[in-house]
Amino acid sequence: MRIANLNGLWRCSKCGACTAVCPLYQETVQEGMTARGKLALIEAVQDGALQPSERMRQRLEDCLLCGACAQNCPSMVPTLELFLEARGELADRFGVPLPMRLFLRALGSSRAQAAGMPAMRAMQRAGLTRLVGSGAAALVPAPLRAALQAVPVLPGRSFRARHAREFDGAGRRAPVAYFVGCMMNWAYVDAAEATYHALTRTGIRVDCPPVVCCGMPHQVTGDRAAARALARENVRLLDGYETIVTDCASCGAALKGYGELLKDDPALGGAAAALASRIRDVSQVLVVPDRVRSSREDRVRVTYHEPCHLGRGQNVRAEPRELLQSLPGVQYVEMKGADVCCGGAGSFCFTHPDLSVKIGEAKVASILATRAEVVVSGCPSCLSQLRTLLRAAGSPVRVCHPVELFTERLLGA
Repeated sequence: MRIANLNGLWRCSKCGACTAVCPLYQETVQEGMTARGKLALIEAVQDGALQPSERMRQRLEDCLLCGACAQNCPSMVPTLELFLEARGELADRFGVPLPMRLFLRALGSSRAQAAGMPAMRAMQRAGLTRLVGSGAAALVPAPLRAALQAVPVLPGRSFRARHAREFDGAGRRAPVAYFVGCMMNWAYVDAAEATYHALTRTGIRVDCPPVVCCGMPHQVTGDRAAARALARENVRLLDGYETIVTDCASCGAALKGYGELLKDDPALGGAAAALASRIRDVSQVLVVPDRVRSSREDRVRVTYHEPCHLGRGQNVRAEPRELLQSLPGVQYVEMKGADVCCGGAGSFCFTHPDLSVKIGEAKVASILATRAEVVVSGCPSCLSQLRTLLRAAGSPVRVCHPVELFTERLLGA
């Protein structure tokens, strides 16, 4: 296993500052869960004291990739970059496990996604998701059970299918591109519709190019070849747009990272690097127009969970809060530890269901302490995690995307 950024690796002074902010360490008090422990493993391999192994890969996957360790590291160790590089090296050596490989392949193919959604909807209608929450749950493997419980009720048609005639790929009609990620397109269609209508009804001309998966799931699993292939396709599809708007924190973080991912690509490296400056989270684009008056006179108490890929990943912190505070009738309450990971972390809630729930329960307690009626977050994984755990806690708190609240409060949608 070869790590290119050895200077970054050796920068770790083993001070343990990461232990104070690592959600996994707080739950397990295990050194191997911390960034310090993982960096020690990688360093041991570089020194020849340890051989790469499946067990090492499992330890490196015991990570939320929330970025809290990097943000709080006094030595500025690039922990996330090192972990992703090590995962990629181990995936090259040992391969990606078959279930995950099939899942990633489906994400990389719009046809595969379209073929799989009817089957998932049929299982939901048949009551399979209710079954895994009953006494028969013990018969279902924990990862599958967690996945079935987290997936929201799927609509009959995806966002793209609903708007096929408007965005047929025949040519660009607008300077702004709305990047519709996989989860927003297939699972959170109401939120995607809210984003589209919020942009268009506030005077922004929008196109929806036929983008592919952002590649974030492939990167975190170590499938670097697939991640680069998807990145190249998206760079080509997004070329020429002045602004690219995302409503998924993970997609935004992935797009902004294309410059690093494709830095060695002679054809698209420059375009990939330039793309980052044109990416905007939807909260950075939407404003409350003076001419718009809300038809909603009722007041609602709202709190906000900050996605790791939005706050730490893109440094978008103030904008979502300011947007919420500007909405008519919204009483905004900041929760304790709003920027602490909820435990969803993409596929982590499926691969580590017990740990994911323990971390999420702390977040639920913070939400309930605010006495909020609504909790909002700009990440599909976070939305799924919060909705599942609040439902399990018997809480009536509504979970939604910030842009859904925007359209309801200002546009009467």
